[in-house]
Order: sequence, then C-alpha cells, then structure tokens
Amino acid sequence: MIYNLIILFILLAGKIVFAATPPHPFYLGISGGYGSTTWDGLVPKTTEQNLTLAISTPIAVREGGSIWGLVAGFEFTPFFALEATYRHYPDAFVTFDPDSLFALDNEDRTTFRTRTDTSALMAKIMLVVPETQLRVYSSAGVANVHRRDEILKGWETTPTFGIGLNYDLNEHLVGELGANYTAGYGEAELSPSDNYIPFLYSCFVSISYRF
Repeated sequence: MIYNLIILFILLAGKIVFAATPPHPFYLGISGGYGSTTWDGLVPKTTEQNLTLAISTPIAVREGGSIWGLVAGFEFTPFFALEATYRHYPDAFVTFDPDSLFALDNEDRTTFRTRTDTSALMAKIMLVVPETQLRVYSSAGVANVHRRDEILKGWETTPTFGIGLNYDLNEHLVGELGANYTAGYGEAELSPSDNYIPFLYSCFVSISYRF
C-alpha cells in the first residue's frame, strides 16, 4: 500500500513539474492593501507593567495602515510559480517612558519613528478550481526584512508564508487577493527595541500583466 502511495505521489509531482508552460509565463504587477508591524508586542500588558519594564520597553505604539508593493514572477506551469516581491509597510511610532533608557540616551525624547520594508522570494503552489478562471494558492519562501530608524539600520533573513486567490481576468491580466505573514527577530536584552525586527502581517490585492 505504501509503495502505491509513493508511486502515485511521484506521478502527481511529475505531472505538475512537466505540465505545459503557460503561453505568457512572465508577469509583473503592483499591489496594495493593509499591513502592520508588531512593535506592540514589546509593550507589556497593563497587569505586568512596572518601573523596571518602563525603563527598557516601550509604553505605547502606533502602527498599521496602507501598504504597497511590486511583484515579478514566472509560472512554470498553471500549478507552480516562483515569485519575487517587494512590500513597503506603514511607519510605526514607538513611545517610551520619560524615565526610560531611550529618553536618557536621546536628550529626553520619548518617541521615534521606524520604517520597514521587505523583499522576498517565494515558491507558489496553485490549485485550479475546475471550470473556472480561479486558482487557490499557498506560498512559502525567504524574506529580507529591512528596518530603518535612528537606532538601527539593518536587515534580517526570515521565513515568509502566504495564501490567497488568483483570477485570470483575460489572457494577460491576473487579479489576486492574498494574505502574508513574515517572521521577525528579537533578543532578550535590557533594551529589546535596539535589535528588534518586527513580525509582519498584510492583506492585499494585486494586478499583474503576463507577457
């Protein structure tokens, strides 16, 4: 029984890999929607706040809003594509206590603005809904998360995942509705915001041109 399942899996994988390449495999597009960083994860819960934490962690965060991005890819088959993306996230405004280390190091300032964007390469597996122009997909890959502010200008390579729907509007245009999660990075240290790379969430729509 197990050998039959293995053979069936190999045959299905071969069908996906060697299926005919679409007539317009390259595509370029733009996207927009809503996204957010996760700086609020550094803010202690109200029941856990104390003087010690106020010295090192933020006390409030304002984040989330509109995102925009670019996409480029190649469809090897109607079931599989490789896709590169760039996505720009809204700025986050991080606030510290007046007696915090941040205020001490920055002439009593208590707020700073941080910017985040990502570039990613993802493999995209698509399931064609029979007798429709709709495809359901899931994707996974690696992303470079770039943080830019007065404390840190750096990037971190992390995993990224997505799900969504593709719809062929015509021979050349493809619409997409999707969601994406990108992992961040953090360290347990006295001032965790110094090296924090935010985790990222987004929901978006995109339109691409195939050629």
